[in-house]
Amino acid sequence: MMKKCLTGVIALLFLLSLAACGGQNKDSGENQTSADTPSAGTAEPINAADMFSDSDVKDVTNETPDATVTLSGSTGTLSDAARGTSGETVTITQKGVYRVTGTAENVTIKVDDETKSGNVYLILDNVTVTNTDRPCILVSDSDKVILQCVGSNALTASFSDEEVKKDAAIYAKDDLTINGSGTLSVKSGLHGIFCKNDLKVTGGTLTVDAASVGIKSDDSVRIGSGSITVTAGHDGIRINSETAGGLFYLSGDAQTCSVAVHAGYDGIDVEGSAVFDAGSMTVTTGDGAETAKDDKTSQKGVKCDGDLTVTAASLTISSPDDAMHAKGNVTISGGSIDAATADDGIHADGSITINDGNVLVSKALEGLEAETININGGETVIHASDDGLNAAGGSDSASEETGPWGGDSTGTLSITGGYLYVNAQGDGLDSNGSLYVTGGTVIVEGPTNNGNGALDVGERGGVASITGGTVLALGSTGMAVNFSEGTQCAALVALSGKAGDTVTVDDGSDFTFTAGKAFACVVYSSPALQQGKTYTLTAGSGTATLDFTSGQFYSDVSSGMGGGPGMPGGTGGDFPGNSPSDFNGERPSDFDGSFPGNPPSDFNGERPSDFDGSFPGDPPSDFEGAFPGTPPNGFPDDGTAAEDTQSA
Repeated sequence: MMKKCLTGVIALLFLLSLAACGGQNKDSGENQTSADTPSAGTAEPINAADMFSDSDVKDVTNETPDATVTLSGSTGTLSDAARGTSGETVTITQKGVYRVTGTAENVTIKVDDETKSGNVYLILDNVTVTNTDRPCILVSDSDKVILQCVGSNALTASFSDEEVKKDAAIYAKDDLTINGSGTLSVKSGLHGIFCKNDLKVTGGTLTVDAASVGIKSDDSVRIGSGSITVTAGHDGIRINSETAGGLFYLSGDAQTCSVAVHAGYDGIDVEGSAVFDAGSMTVTTGDGAETAKDDKTSQKGVKCDGDLTVTAASLTISSPDDAMHAKGNVTISGGSIDAATADDGIHADGSITINDGNVLVSKALEGLEAETININGGETVIHASDDGLNAAGGSDSASEETGPWGGDSTGTLSITGGYLYVNAQGDGLDSNGSLYVTGGTVIVEGPTNNGNGALDVGERGGVASITGGTVLALGSTGMAVNFSEGTQCAALVALSGKAGDTVTVDDGSDFTFTAGKAFACVVYSSPALQQGKTYTLTAGSGTATLDFTSGQFYSDVSSGMGGGPGMPGGTGGDFPGNSPSDFNGERPSDFDGSFPGNPPSDFNGERPSDFDGSFPGDPPSDFEGAFPGTPPNGFPDDGTAAEDTQSA
């Protein structure tokens, strides 16, 4: 699993291509980006500064308004009749600055500028509106509407009629921006805020409490500044896009841009891409990571149909379902992620790439899961009840799913740099294809059961290759795997240890690690190891020899998956039923196909007519169960001989 203010946001982001190119505002001439929504599935860069325009951050609170709207009782009064109408619906038909004050019930402020003459600024100055089955603010037609908040404002729509079409406390068919120095509380019996185009938040304190979706958009939700809290019975923030070109975008300084989402379903749900450029976000879905995943309900932290990119944001996620889930690729280039989940920590149908930043998956079924996983830098810490890292396929807490790749999938796990620590009860590093390590530091505390291994690669041609970096993998012997390709020495040795034991190697690298749980074998590789030499690996009071005098890879462990010469300690290898030492694998020339105990060649499968039910070796019919030498009174419960037998 990010700290730049809106005016200093990163110039370029690797995201998805533009669904359309923003141009000039038709009437005002300012730069607009309402159509600059990237489409899913590509990776073309866009200019991050184009996410917001001048009007999105302009402060008009000190300007003389073009007209005022005064709310009182069940009506609203527009001061300039040439600019619209008054009544229970106050309709504004022209661009300009409008200051709104007062308290009203069942009154709607409607913007209906059919000519799209320019931006409409509504300064909400300590406004309270309470409605039943109608929006408090309705944008029917406009270039863009900017809600600028001053003081304390509250908009409530109870929506007793669930069939109402305009089903949000704030309902906008065109672009909508929320900012200002004040607060805005939005409560709804259905959706909180719904915008059919681009919805942007660039300042102020926004609180949304909705029975259904908190914030909903058909194009994009872009947050550049402000404090936003969303509580929703369904999804927290949802972006629906008919072309899968939707966008969720988070930017701004972490001190001035923070988002908290608590959702009954998904926290962030995007039909398109999600970009966390800067700022901070906390997401909790359902009752968090301590509850089991419900297979009938999607309760993911962040979910998107395209790519998910973290550039420099700070994300904290607790969810029963996947913490982060992308049908495209996940790329982390900085910032921090703290994820806890009852399912996958970070999942991608395509690839997961970590270039920099701090990623902590403190609780998960599987930590990272994707067809391809690339660890190139940063610090990544994974705690998983199943596999730590899984390249292609994996288990699911609610079913026997193997992901979108199918049962015959192959994947690649590549580690080129950074620091990676994995504590897993299943496989530590698991690739359905191959594992490649070329750099970095990798610590794996794998399973204590023999059904998994600290390292695991595919059975159909998968290899474990190492050409650089330091790897220490502790685990059980049952499915232990050593590196088998590459240019760097690696050893798999049987050496038991317990939590608290310190692991060291006398290779001059000064490497040391204190184990957090018990283990029965160790995989170790370091650039300090040299072929032709031997080393001593120490764990607590135990030691093991790493012997590279005969080759680059050494093992003294025999397991279900890994190789190695013999069992630790040796057994002699001669067991009853083994082939003779001179057996050449050929059938003897005089072999007639029969074995001792086979039935006669003329046996027809029928019981002989004179068969009395007894077989050679059966006890006599009068046998009472006592054998010669058995004590008269049998043996006592502790298995020792009776006293009279001993004395005899």
